[in-house]
Formats: sequence, structure tokens, C-alpha cells
Amino acid sequence: MGDIYADDNPREYSKLKKNIIIMIVAFSGISGPIGSMIYMPGLTQIQTSLHTSTAAVNGSVSAYVVFMGIAPLFWASMSDAYGRKPMYVYSLIISVIASILCAISRNAAMLIVFRAIQAIGSSSGQTLGAGVIADTIDVADRGKAYGVFYIGPLLGPVIGPTVGGALCQYLGWQSTFYFLAIVGFVLLIMVFVFLPETVRRERIEMLTNDNESGQEIVHKTEKFRALQNLKTAFAPMLAMLGDPTILVITLYNTVIFCCLYFLTPTITETFQRLYGYTSTVVGLCYLVFGFGLMCGSVSSGRYADYVVRKLREKNGPENVYPELRLRAAFPSFLLIPVGYLIYAWTTEKGVGVYAPLIGLFVYALGQMNAFTPTSVYLVDSKPGRSASAVGINNAVRSVLAAVATIFSSQCVEAAGTGILFTILAAVNVINCLTLVAVMVWGKKWRESFEERTGTGPVAANTKGSTLNEKEFDPNNSTVATAGDSNNKYNAELAIVNSRVSQV
Repeated sequence: MGDIYADDNPREYSKLKKNIIIMIVAFSGISGPIGSMIYMPGLTQIQTSLHTSTAAVNGSVSAYVVFMGIAPLFWASMSDAYGRKPMYVYSLIISVIASILCAISRNAAMLIVFRAIQAIGSSSGQTLGAGVIADTIDVADRGKAYGVFYIGPLLGPVIGPTVGGALCQYLGWQSTFYFLAIVGFVLLIMVFVFLPETVRRERIEMLTNDNESGQEIVHKTEKFRALQNLKTAFAPMLAMLGDPTILVITLYNTVIFCCLYFLTPTITETFQRLYGYTSTVVGLCYLVFGFGLMCGSVSSGRYADYVVRKLREKNGPENVYPELRLRAAFPSFLLIPVGYLIYAWTTEKGVGVYAPLIGLFVYALGQMNAFTPTSVYLVDSKPGRSASAVGINNAVRSVLAAVATIFSSQCVEAAGTGILFTILAAVNVINCLTLVAVMVWGKKWRESFEERTGTGPVAANTKGSTLNEKEFDPNNSTVATAGDSNNKYNAELAIVNSRVSQV
């Protein structure tokens, strides 16, 4: 692929180029989620075709969800160290090949194995996309960018059942995997042709090994020495597991994600039982939920940017630290439980379909108002390690959400929608306390961890000057030692070098 490193400053790209980048990464983020849901309407058809049991077919679902959660850890670390674009290309190639192999599977064992491989390839979109945006977009505009970016991943579970149902009905279950292969190939072309590398050459050289010359590192990177690469890539991720703020934010997101997966798998069964809808009509009902996610994604991003601008005007840019941005999640404290309660008791009492759809829409708005600010926080609080922080978060929540999916139908049958989703509404109210804890004590926790481990931006020297956290903001127009963009990036690189050398 030639020289994979970015020599220019990605944050100085034109607005048009940045918008194209956001569009590509948003589109790339859809492949993994749509792959998890697209063949759900055809599970019975797959069971009959492969002459296997329901448990075996469900095993292919579990394999996909689990590896969708674990694999991003690899892609995130490797992209932080060796560039976003190469990891995009490698992962999409794996996804395309695995999708074709799924389509030609002749037994359940083949399908389970190839679905796991497909998940490994498809899982890169969300984590790599978060890293690309962190590399490219200034912090004041990052909330809006993430709001647009997450439309892609959130559309997957909505579009998947609708498209998959039609494909299974008219072309057979194999067509869903051929469809995914085509989508992956189109994404591969888009990334290869239009997506620039956003990780700068100097930062990759520092991340790889600060004791060796840049020329030697480039040579070693091109040879891709596996053991050294993996050791270098995963070291910062393992170190972050000891950061209390990362752990608490991950807990908060995991609870929300598990509650989401208690809801979404049961919508089809509930609506078919109450209203006698066909699979196609139920798929259209998912569009209301998806529309709520889209509206919440865009509005929450804009609101998060608004919160940051107001804080900067009130306190000054140097006094706005990442934990303050979590205030943008306040609307979710009300929207999520209210949405759950509306859905819970309108379905329990068999009210007209418009009522539970309103509940789903309100819940979707709240879900995104919680998800966007916390995702941005993971990026802002870990500059230079943003993809790894998001990767840890995604891994934990995806694995536990897979467990929630397994028990969701049984819980609805045992307790009913009214009681179950009232309990989940209460769980989400209690869960708000974890986010409040980060708002109140997160800065102290984070700085204490960075001081204890030597991973914070405390003592990086640039041109003989001491650069501390207060003096440096990689997203502002000025740095203590210089005002131009090159010095701004050199300051960031010095901080990254300090962190990695300690790790």
C-alpha cells in the first residue's frame, strides 16, 4: 500500500474533505451491526436447509456477537500503532471472504466458524471510525461528528431485519451473506480510494518504539514483525484497564447496552403476538425505533457541542476538562426510563400500536443522548489512545449484551413486558449514579491514575519548555510554545511519547 503514514495535519483538512471522511467511516460502521441482524428472519430456513437444531443455529448468532465484541480490541490497538487505513483494508477483505464462505456453508459447524471470522472482519468499523474522527476533528466539533458517525452503526440493526426478511423470502438465506459480501466490497473500494491515512508519521514512530530511529521503525513496520507489533499495540490497552474512569464509563455503557438487547430481540415476538403482524410489517416498525436513534444521534451530538461551547465561554478553554462534557448526557436520565415505561405498559395492556411505538422512539432518543457523550469522553480523555479506549468499551458491552440476548425472550415470557421493562427502567435510573460519579470524581481519578502510572501529559518537553495539561490542548488554536499547527502537533506527539515510554 506504499507509505501509509500521514505527513500532513488531518485537522487542517478542508470541510469538504472532513465531511467525506465522516461519511465513509459512518458507512463502514454499518457493516458489523447489519451483519448481526440481517439473517434473523431466515434462522428457521437455515435450520431446515442445514438439517440442524435450533441451538446450533443460535450458536452462529452467539459466535458473531462475541467476536464482534472481542475483535475490535485488536483492530483498535493495531490502528493506533500502525495506521487506520491499513486496518480498514485488511478487515474488509476478511469480511468479504468470510461472507462468501458463510453463504456456501454446508453444515452448522461451518456456519458457526465462518460467522466468527466474518465478525472479526466486520467489527473494525466502529472502533476505527472513532479513531479517524479523533485524528481529524477538533474537540469543539467532535460531538456533531460523532452524532453523524453513529448513524451508520445504529442503522444496521434497523435495516438488517427489513432487508434480510425480503432476501430470505425471495432469494433464500444464502442471499443475505452475498449481500453482505457486496456491501463489504463497495466499502473496501471507498476506503482504498477515498480515505486518507489520519495517523501522522511522527506519532506512529513514537508509538512503535521511542528508543529507535524513525527510519528503522518504518522499515520494521513494513516487515510487520508480529510479536513486537502485538506487544507494542496492546500495552497501552492493558494499562488503561487500571483507569477507574474507563472502568466506570464502560460499566455505565454496558448496562445501557444490555438493556437495549433485552428490548430489541423481543420486539418482533411482542408485535406479532399483540397485533398479528407479519415479519415484513414488524420490520417497518423497527424503522420507528431507527428513526429515534438517528434523531437522537444528531441532536445529542449538537447538544454536546453546545455544552462545551457554553463551558468554554463561562470558564475559559483551559478550564474545560473531559468530565464536564458528560453533562450532555443529562437528558438521557429522563428519556430512557420514560421510554421504557411507555413501551412496558402499553404492550402489557394491549394498547394500539402507536403507543408502544412512541415509547420506542422516546427510548431511542434517550439511548443516544447517553451513548454519544460517553463515547466522546472516551476519546477526549485518552488522546493518542482513543481507538483503544473505545475498543475496551465495545468489547465488554458486546459480550455481556450477547448474554442478555440469550435470556431476553425467557424473561419476557416469565415476567411480562410490563414488569420486565419497569425493572429495566429502574436499573437505568440507578445506572445514572455511575455517570454522576465520573462527573464529580472522574478528573481526580484520572489524574491520580496518570500520576501513579506515569501515563499522563505531565512532563513532556518541547523545545526546552515544560508542557503540562493546562498549557496544552491539541484542539485549540494555540499552544504554550507556539501558535501554528505544526507546533501544536509536536506538543501532542511529545505527550504521546511520554505516555508510551512509561507503559
